[in-house]
This record gives sequence, structure tokens and C-alpha cells, in this order.
Amino acid sequence: MLVDNHSKKQKVHHWIEEYITLSNNGEFSIVTGFFTIGALLYFVKLTNDKIAKYRFILGDITQRDVTEISSLDLLNSDLSLEKALQLKSLAKEAVDFLELDEVSLKTLEPNFCHAKVYIHTTYDDKMIGHKNFFLSGSSNLTEAGLGLKESDNFELNVGGLEVTQYTEILNWFNALWEHPKAHNFKILVDENGKETQIDFKTYLINEISKLFQEFLPKDIYFKILFERFYNDISLSINTPEYQRNIQKLKDSEIYSALYEFQQKGAESLINRIEKYNGAILADAVGLGKTWTALAVIKYFQNRGREILLLCPKKLHYNWLKYKKNQNSRFEKDELEYHIRFHTDLDEKLMQKPEYVHDRKDYNFTNKKPKLIVIDESHNLRNDKSKHFEYLLEEIIKKNEDVKVLLLSATPINTDFKDVRNQLKLITKDNNGAFKEEMDINNLDYLFKQTSKHYNQWQQEKEASITELTQSFGRDFFKLTDSLIVARTRKMIVHQQRDLVFPTKAKPINKYITPKIMLEVDTLEDLIHKFPPILSGYQPNYYTLTRDQRAQRKRDEREGVYSGENVLEDDVARDRFLVKMMYILLLKRLESSWFSFHTTVNKILEHHQNVLTKIENYQKCKSSEILSQTSLLSDDEEEDFQEYTIGKREIKLSDIDNAGNLSLFEKSLKRDISKLKGLSKGMDYFSEVIAQELEDDEPLKSRDSKLQELIAILNNKKENATNKKVIIFTTYTDTAQYLFEQLSARGFSKIAMINGNGARTDYEGETHIPNFEGVLERFAPFTKLFVERKWEDFECETESPQERYTLWKEWVVSVDNKVKQQLATPIDILVATDALSEGQNLQDADMVINYDIHWNPVRTIQRVGRIDRLGSPNQEVFTVNFWPAPNINEYLNLQTRIEKRMAAMKIIGSEDIKDFTENYANIAVDTDLEERQNQKMLEQMQDSIEELETEKSFGFDDLSLEMYRQDLAIELENRLNHYLQLPNGIFSGVAFAEAIENEQKEGIIALLGSPVRKAKQKKAYQQLKLVYIDAQGKEILVNEKEILHYLSQQKNAPRYGCEKLDIGDPEEVKHYANALTQWFEHQQANTVVDEEGHTKKVAGKASLDMLDQLSKGKKTAIEEMKNTQTMSTKYNKDNWDLITWLIVKK
Repeated sequence: MLVDNHSKKQKVHHWIEEYITLSNNGEFSIVTGFFTIGALLYFVKLTNDKIAKYRFILGDITQRDVTEISSLDLLNSDLSLEKALQLKSLAKEAVDFLELDEVSLKTLEPNFCHAKVYIHTTYDDKMIGHKNFFLSGSSNLTEAGLGLKESDNFELNVGGLEVTQYTEILNWFNALWEHPKAHNFKILVDENGKETQIDFKTYLINEISKLFQEFLPKDIYFKILFERFYNDISLSINTPEYQRNIQKLKDSEIYSALYEFQQKGAESLINRIEKYNGAILADAVGLGKTWTALAVIKYFQNRGREILLLCPKKLHYNWLKYKKNQNSRFEKDELEYHIRFHTDLDEKLMQKPEYVHDRKDYNFTNKKPKLIVIDESHNLRNDKSKHFEYLLEEIIKKNEDVKVLLLSATPINTDFKDVRNQLKLITKDNNGAFKEEMDINNLDYLFKQTSKHYNQWQQEKEASITELTQSFGRDFFKLTDSLIVARTRKMIVHQQRDLVFPTKAKPINKYITPKIMLEVDTLEDLIHKFPPILSGYQPNYYTLTRDQRAQRKRDEREGVYSGENVLEDDVARDRFLVKMMYILLLKRLESSWFSFHTTVNKILEHHQNVLTKIENYQKCKSSEILSQTSLLSDDEEEDFQEYTIGKREIKLSDIDNAGNLSLFEKSLKRDISKLKGLSKGMDYFSEVIAQELEDDEPLKSRDSKLQELIAILNNKKENATNKKVIIFTTYTDTAQYLFEQLSARGFSKIAMINGNGARTDYEGETHIPNFEGVLERFAPFTKLFVERKWEDFECETESPQERYTLWKEWVVSVDNKVKQQLATPIDILVATDALSEGQNLQDADMVINYDIHWNPVRTIQRVGRIDRLGSPNQEVFTVNFWPAPNINEYLNLQTRIEKRMAAMKIIGSEDIKDFTENYANIAVDTDLEERQNQKMLEQMQDSIEELETEKSFGFDDLSLEMYRQDLAIELENRLNHYLQLPNGIFSGVAFAEAIENEQKEGIIALLGSPVRKAKQKKAYQQLKLVYIDAQGKEILVNEKEILHYLSQQKNAPRYGCEKLDIGDPEEVKHYANALTQWFEHQQANTVVDEEGHTKKVAGKASLDMLDQLSKGKKTAIEEMKNTQTMSTKYNKDNWDLITWLIVKK
């Protein structure tokens, strides 16, 4: 009789059930490739009280272990959801059966027997009828083979009762059982090729017993990571060429100096750059981006690429010191790269004599393959700036083979267009660059939609990061996850437990209204003394005739001068300069009276010069020309380089011809009068401060802010063990003032550094162009001891501080330069933001923010100079100076002056509210970034650490790299363990009070589709990680959030698994129902209309599919070609339950 498992009436299990009922005693002899646990137990329960002896020959579990297929994968394949949830208890039952003396098992060597045979022999002589029967064909002892579960496989078997056929098949089985190739033992081969022999039955019992081990949450976490990311990282593990190149890198000095997380970061960047031609390193401040980038440079240098490094001018020496012949600790690596500044990206500047001497092809356009590394890449975020255009058009596009590495720690706090523009440098501005690799058709559209979602999210005051990431969609996350490596401090400390950062003390806040003039008590009173128009900086307006001014007003009302085209309009640019100058005047006022005084005098001088030119012109109609100059500091020039005015000239005759010369003169005189009033009041205050230096009490000052700084420094000098402190200010004027005042008031060992160099209070050191030597004297532990390699220095102690002490005693006898540096130490370092990025100054334990930078992120960067991995200090301190009695008044003050300047009618004209995107951020509206900055400023009072992790949206929210690296580290020592770890393992956790995520009771499950068949080891086509409640509703939607929750819980104890461990039917049903409902939600949702009628509508997966089809996604189109409906795709029988974790209160 034919037995077909697709038949509804006569499947294999029907045949056996029908004839086994006729027997009371006998034996079963079976040949099968393998069995599944569920099918074995079904068979046992059906036959157990009727069979006295079982003999199994397994044809697919060979005598020698096979690396590609784990025996356990064969034994627990083909499981339904319910069976998977019961697997542990089923495994125990299977072991109990196999341990019976009546059960014998053999395997074959080699694996040559493909026959499947079921033979029943009765011992009952009194039995009438069909005593014996057999079934032979293609069905293994699995649920699908027996016909217990639907399968795509077509099985065909022949069932027989005839005595002659039965006897022949039984004889065949007996001969096979005694065959020399049939063994009752198995040979295991270890990694070194050593063979060990084990009883085959014992081997199977041991394998199945793995399923009822009590797995921990950590096992589940890494099982999920293994299934999710192993293919991502296995390329690096298994490719011989990559391994050779990586090994060369691992043999380098730079790689050996990195922490493990930095090494993994470098390898991830290399993988991305090799695959996508570019990557972004966006690690948080203090995690060592420079050294990580040096490792990437070394790898590509080994591969024969030429390296171009672009950085801000202030970071020049930070990169120069690691090049070959600089006596760095990486000298043996012979690192070679060409350094250019962001501001060099111009046809003329790229042809500086020293650059042309360095190489004739000054634009790096030879045929060599290249790697371009861009430090602080956010400075090149404006694709309309001349520097950006030059880099893209003249360098990147003109190189055929160029790869790009971008470095930036700045959070995304303006617009996603910034990120889009930086990606243009990787893609050569190809909008479809990732169409093939990532199925992303249109990058511009993707970023436009992302910006739209981001701006909507920013408008919601209490909106969570979850809501934002959910709105982005899979394409944006795929793009960023593929290109970005971004780790925060919390991430890496959680990942690598031996990392130690100093503790951050609660910030000390000093609320001091700066004293500017003796007769003015409040900042608001002083603001009313500001000049009304600053007409000397906007002469272009006066070149317009009366009719042109009237037309301009009409155009402005209609929005003509808005958006990016406004940058081409000189009148609007002048207004922008004036508005920016009002804001920057306030910032200088906050910094110091000296900086404000200096700036006011410069503005006054400029206006007086313009007035003088008008008077000369009126006397003799001479050819007078007005020149525009910028008052921005170096730091501000870099922040606003695309909006700075540059050199422009306006003829007075043009103003005269427009009939506006007298109006211009009148406006100038009104401004000059106000400016003179400000300057005169401060001249007297300046004399008071100068007189203090001649008095008997130089440590007392009418400059209340300076007085407070003196008190802090005195206290540190007298009471602290560590005397080193960094005082940061935004302005060179303030830095110079503080240096001179502190030096004159009895403080010593002081240095001042800005973008132009350094000076110290040591004799003869009034100008030092290269300030690195001064930094080495300020931070010798870091700069001289740690960052250099001293091969001849031998020391047995492990303590860095003890080693440093011994090194100081040793080095003075071998290096005269270092000896001199140690003999002339610097303890007080006054610095502009030229030092706020890229410097390691962790010898100091205190940062004083003498003024608050307009961008609070800069504060994080400032503190990051001392708050670093490997710091010799256990605790670091921050002091913030605020220019108002409290933070609220300070924020209100900011808002009042900005709104006053924004609302001001400049020469009777309407204010331009929509000048540019950056204009709103800098000068006018209390808009999105301002709200975020205010929040960060408020946070600065309480905790710099929380400010760092404050949930402004950052690159780290767009990357799963932490989890890949977590897995990579784990696999270094346990790869074979995870290769052999079976499906179906589970654990449980209790709620964790410390975890911020919204926790609910439920199940976290990793599901894979299509069902992985026996002997199949290829990756699942689809994986779904879900965290659902009892109704199948998603508790956390975003994969990253689920992984984050799992990583936080991975070291928790196993909890709440007692009922699942024993296969409790109600517990199994509870979780099976939850998963079943989740699958149903993907197919369709049930809604109730206004009349109370229920109807089915498209489910989540269906809507997602429609969205993907509308975007022309290849994967969605392929699915539709295969005519796979959502009901088929999300049929629970088409998915494996790979592993799971229950969450209980």
C-alpha cells in the first residue's frame, strides 16, 4: 500500500497507529536519517506499552562529527511554536526513553544509507491476523516525516503486511545491524585533530541534555546576537585576505596601544570603508577617536593607499605629532599622511609654497588609490560653502578610487541635512550610491523625509527617542547602521568592564553679573546703552534709492529674501552680520569686561573711520571706498565660515548717487554717540582695575568675576593635591586679560594658549608659535610619559602613577629636553577653544568655564580634555561662571536680547525672520535648537555627565555597532560554543528597577523564516526580534531598544522559568497564544466601525509591504513576484522560534 504524507487519510502515523493497536508485545526496528525529539516522543507514547525492544540505526548522524551540522540541530528541527516552548520538558522525556536498556542505537560510517524503514515484529504467538508489518520509503522519524505537521516535502512510502516481503526487509535490517560499518560508538574530533571515542547512545543523550540546561539571560543575549550579526562579522573572521591584512595591522604599534573597544571600532570602520567606500566615526568625547582613526590609516597605508588628512587648523599638531620622524610612540609604524586644513580647501590656498613643495599635484589628483580622513567633519556640513564644493568637485570627484573616513563627536542638533551633506563626500554626491548595496533608491528623498520627522519630533516637548526612531523607517536605520560607528561612554563601560573613567563631581556654579561700568548695575541696563543700528557695518542698504527701498519692503513681505538665495544679497548679508554682532557682543559681555571693552573700541574705531571718509568725500568728492571687516574670533570664524562677510568694498559715490549720504552720516553719528558712552564708562573701570595692581591687596578686585576666580585658584593651590587647572574662555581678549591679571597678582607657572600660539610667565616666553611643548609641560604624564614610547625604561610595578614617578627619576638622566620641560612646569592653563577638541590634558583635574559657549556641546568638549579614559585622577571637577544671578534669569536675558535685536526695525525695514537655517539657530527665534540648548544649559548646573548623555538625538541612536562588537569580543574565545548552541533555548528575567525602559510582563522572542529544515545551515532569510505582551502587542518596537534592554539584563539571574522547565500546559499555552496573536496582527487587524461592526483591515506587515512597494524596493518586489501573501508569509508554521526570554515581575 502507498503511504503519502500529503494524503489526508493515509499518512505514515495513520498506518503505524492502525496496525500497532493489534499488537501487545514485540519490537520495533527503525532506519532513519535522524529523529526529532517531538516525533520520537510521539512514536514512544504510541508504542511504549506494546514494544519490549527498540533498535535504531541513524544514517545522517555520522560516526565522526561534522563541523557544518550539529547533531542537535537535526534532533530539534521541525518544531511548532508549542513544541518549541515545550522543548526542555520534551528533551527530558526523550532522554528518559533513550536511557532505557531496551533501546539500542547505532550509527553508520560512512554516511551511505539513505533508506528509511519501520519494521514491527510481534512476540505474541496467539495474535491472529497481521502479526508483523513494515513501512519503507522516504520518511524520517520527524513530525513532517510522520505526517504530523504540514511540509513542502513530498514523501512516498510503501507499507506491507505480506510475510515474504516482511521477512526479506527484516533480514536486510539484521544484516545492516551487524555490518562492520554500523557502530555503537561515535568518534569526536577536537580543534587540534585529537580523536575521542564515545558510546553513541551516550553521545545522543548528552546532546539532547543540552536542551534542558538552565540557560542564563546572558546565553540568550548572545544567542540572539549570534543569529542576528554573525554573518556581518563572519566575513572578517573567515576571509583569508582580510585576515592577513588585519594581522599586519594587529602587529602594529598603534593597534597594540588601543583598548579592545577601540580595536573593534577600527575593524568595523575598515569593514565599512571596504564595503561602502566610506564610514563615519562618531564616538563620544574622550573615547580616543584620533588613535582609532590612526589604526584605520595604518591599515589602508599597508594596503598601498595614499592618505590625505583634513582637520581644523587648531588641531594641526594633534595629527602632525604622530607622523613618522616625530618621535611619537608609534614611530615604528612610519605613519605617513598629508595634512591640510579645512580652510585650505581653495584653489589659491592649496597652492601655498610649502604644499606645492610637498607635492606638485596639490589637489591630490594622481592615479593612486586614496583614503581621505576628515577630522571634525561637521565643520564641512554646508554643501553650499566654497570649501565643501572645492573638496567635492576638485579632489574627491577627480579621484577614481577614493575612500572617505569622517570623524565627528557632535550630536545631531540642527538638521539632518548636515548628515546628508557629509555623506555626499562618501558617495561623490551620487544620489543613488546605495541602490544596489542597501536597496535605497534616493538619498535626498530619504533625508528630506527624515528631517521632516525629526522636526516634528522636536516640536513635541515630551517626545521620546523611541517615537523618533520608529518614525524614521527601516531605510534610514539601515543606512546609518551600515556607515556609522558610534559609541557612548555608557556603552563601552557596559561592554568592557575593566575600563575606568574618573568620577565627575557635581559642577560648581558661580552666578556673577559681570561688572562693566561703575554706574551700571545690571546687564539689561547695559544692553539699553548698545548702539541702535551699527550702520557702519551695513552701507549696502544706503546704496538703494527711495524707490528701491520701498520695493524691497514689498519683496520682503512676500518672502523674496528668504532661504538660501538670500546669501547672494549684499543688503541681507549686512543685516545678518549686524544681528550676529549684537549676539556676539552679548557673549563678549558675558566673558569679561575687557573683551567687551576691546570689541566696543574696535566697532567705535570702524564707525569713526567711516565717518571720516564721509567728511573727506564731502570736502573734495574724493574716491572714498568703504571696506567691510569681520570681528569674529578664530573660533567663531570656523563655526560660521560659510556666512562670514569676507572683503567687500562699497563706493561712497554710490551712496551719494542714491541720495542717502546725509542719512548714512546721521545714522553713523547716532551709533558713535552710543559707542563713545560705552567706551568712556569702561575706560574709567579699566583705570580702577589697573590701580589694583599697585595696591597692597592684589588678590582683591572690583572685577567681581575675576575676584571669584582668584578665590577658586587660591583654594586649589592651598588645599588640593593636584594643582593643575584649565581655564577655558571663548575669546582671546579674555584669555589675555586673565593671564596678565593672574600673573600680576602673584600666581605663577601660568600659560595662555590660543589659535596663534602660547605664552607663559617664564622669562623670555612671550610668544611660542607651536604650543605643543607648553602642553607637554602642563600634562607631562599624558603627553610625555603615556603618549611616547620609552623602550629603555624598565619598571616592574603595574601602577601607572608609580611607573610615572620612577620614569621621572629615570628620564632626567637620558633626555635633556624632557629634563628641562619637567623643570619648568605649567599648573594654570588659560585657553581658548583652540584646545577644546582633540587634546588629552588629563593631568589636570579641574576645568573652569570662565564663560559659557553659545553651543553647550562645546562645554562637553572642554570637560572632555580631562574627563578621559585612563585618567590618573579619581575625580574631576567643573566650575561654571554664569553672567546672571541664576540660570533662569540668564536664559531670560538671552531671549530678551535676541528678541529685541530680532524685532528691531533696522533703518525702518522689516526684520528678515527666515534668513537661513543657521540664522534662526544663531540670532532670531527661540526655535528647536535653542530649546535644546536651554535644556542643556540648565542641565550643566547639575551634572556634566548627564549633559553628555542627555537625550538630544545622536549618531549612537542610529547604530547597532555596539552589539556587533559585543558579539565579536565574545566569539574570540567561544566561537565553537555558539556555532553548536541549539535553537529552542530560553531563560527568564525579573523586572529591573534601574532600567529606564517601560517594562511589561511578556516574552522577548527571536523568530526566523523560513523554517530551517534538517541538515540546513544557511542563514534565515528574515529575522524578527519582538518583545510582546500576552495579547501579542509589541512592548518595544525598535530592535535597538530591545537589544539595549537585553544587554542591560544580560547579567541578571535566571528567573520565572519553573513552569516552562516542566512544560506546564497552561504556561506553554500562555506564551504560544501571545506569539500566535502577534503573527495574526502582522497579517490583519480587527477594527470596530462606528456602528459596532467588526472587520478585518490590513495588518502591520501588509502596510509595511505597501510602503516598500511604493518606494520601489527590490526586496518587496521580489516577494510579490513569488506571490507570497502576508497571510502566508506570517503563518506561524513558516517561522522558527529560535530562542526566547520571558520577562516577569
